[in-house]
Amino acid sequence: MSDKIKVRSYLLKDMKKYVKGFNPDNYVESDENDTRAILFLRGYYDEHLPVDVTAWMAVNEPEDRLIFKKACAEQVCFVRDVLADRQIFADMAWDEHDEPLVISHHYSKSVKLPVFKIEREDYGIELILRCNIYDWKISVKSKKPLDCDFMDLFDTKKVVSKYCCEGFPKDKIYGSYEQDHSKFTVEISSDYNVYAFFLLLRNYLGIKNTKQY
Repeated sequence: MSDKIKVRSYLLKDMKKYVKGFNPDNYVESDENDTRAILFLRGYYDEHLPVDVTAWMAVNEPEDRLIFKKACAEQVCFVRDVLADRQIFADMAWDEHDEPLVISHHYSKSVKLPVFKIEREDYGIELILRCNIYDWKISVKSKKPLDCDFMDLFDTKKVVSKYCCEGFPKDKIYGSYEQDHSKFTVEISSDYNVYAFFLLLRNYLGIKNTKQY
């Protein structure tokens, strides 16, 4: 028993879900996580994405010495609990939809940050987004043109450089909204404007807000 690696229940659950060939005999459930388990999963996820954002965050908490360490958790909560749950999944109970996925990562201010994917296949919409602490980059892919009035939240004519889309897969970086209303990449300056963007998108898609908060 002493040779087994101690892990908390949520981490054990993530291992069973994501680690190919996982052997539970090497681990024992505990009220603490052995550092070896954290380091193993962190490296494993880096090579085997996507994983859900909560699982990724559980093993990628920034070091305390980093001035902007809070940025990672703030982004995760904003994307998972506000943009996804309250906007894109506004018509579904929490346990009826999947969490946003982490499909890649990038660094800003020495902090490792996620690149998120939110998708509603039933509405034909996929969103890839990241924040580098300064601004947001969002790629939208839709099965139908999104002829929506986005109210000057972004420059509709701007083609975002691939060098500014840190962590994005190359095939997820598109042209401007003006060039193609069904596949575009935009730059948005603040969390407030990103929230407004998602709200307008939700209303345009016809996703009804049926949740009570």
